[in-house]
Amino acid sequence: MRLTERIYLVGSGETGWVITDPIDSQVYLVDTGDGLACVDAGAGLSMERIIAEVRADGFAPERIRWVLLTHGHADHAGGAAAWRRAVPSIRVGASGQVAGWLAAGDEEALSVDRARTAGIYPPDYRLEPCEADFVLEADTEVELGGIRFRVVATPGHAEGHVAFMAEIDGALNAFTGDALFPEGRILLQDTWDCDARLALRSVERLAAYRPERLLAGHLPPVLADAGRHFCIALDRIAQLAVPSSIS
Repeated sequence: MRLTERIYLVGSGETGWVITDPIDSQVYLVDTGDGLACVDAGAGLSMERIIAEVRADGFAPERIRWVLLTHGHADHAGGAAAWRRAVPSIRVGASGQVAGWLAAGDEEALSVDRARTAGIYPPDYRLEPCEADFVLEADTEVELGGIRFRVVATPGHAEGHVAFMAEIDGALNAFTGDALFPEGRILLQDTWDCDARLALRSVERLAAYRPERLLAGHLPPVLADAGRHFCIALDRIAQLAVPSSIS
């Protein structure tokens, strides 16, 4: 599904959007001008359907050169190994912490075990290990094709969470993973690495960039006036309150 001139949605568990598998995060495809990049990988149960969406948008899957992971939860990163099988030349990027846990298939560190017990993932779902090809360091830029993705540290929802800021189509795009959602919402869960205070600081850090679009890991993309959504969260924080949660 084409969202903008160079950004597409090729995977999602969101009703009314590109449904690939109910537990997939949003999977964004970016045409960098010299190869394609994906932000997040989905859970890995729907690779054929995601590839079909890529083809439906007019792209050959072998043109996909990179997958950038916002964090290690299985709905976002569990599909990394499946991507590598589908496109053997693909390169996977993750923060240092996530890279280590994903390579080891550490379900406890990535809270896959708890999410499975809670019914978020199917009983037979298992995290497939996958080694990252490069580490995403906070406050650095990764140049992919003709686009620079700035890596922003956004812990709070999960340890090792990062977001990406990128100038695309003449607008600043915020790929926020699960750090911030439309209507200024966040996602706090009872997991070992979820920290409300860090989550609020991450929202403030993202808002300081003043992005024009908000492309979150769940819920519909915001393609204009993203500042309004950031302001809702900032207003809550200014009142010493926690923004509303999506669950």
